[in-house]
Amino acid sequence: MDQFDIDGFKQAVEHRWEHHGNSHHLLWSINERDDGVWQIEVAPVYQEVLGGEDDGKKVWTGFEFDLSGFLKGQDVFALEFGAASYCVECNATPIIAVRGRFQGQPFVLKLHLEPIPDSEPVEIIDTLKNEVRAIKGD
Repeated sequence: MDQFDIDGFKQAVEHRWEHHGNSHHLLWSINERDDGVWQIEVAPVYQEVLGGEDDGKKVWTGFEFDLSGFLKGQDVFALEFGAASYCVECNATPIIAVRGRFQGQPFVLKLHLEPIPDSEPVEIIDTLKNEVRAIKGD
């Protein structure tokens, strides 16, 4: 069986993701299950404000994801898709889920509509320099 093209999959998602503000990263979790299906989760990231009246505040930037454009991609074949609300026992956030194939390889994508609770900020919104940058070199 061919190797799953993780970078290609991430590019296909990122190409359809539009941040509503200044943000440059997504939070990814990618694992191959025992049955050979790739379990992929993606979420917006928390940002920490530096400077100004909101100094130290943890925020995040809204987004739009063109799901129909993603599903129409030449490398994507959707078998099932659905949505789920936040659930203490099931989902850390509301999600849209897609089960399908990418370049012939099976995947399940969980698209989180909010940042993962308790995840650490990934970006700094520097109000002093008017820039957004990664907290860790990335």
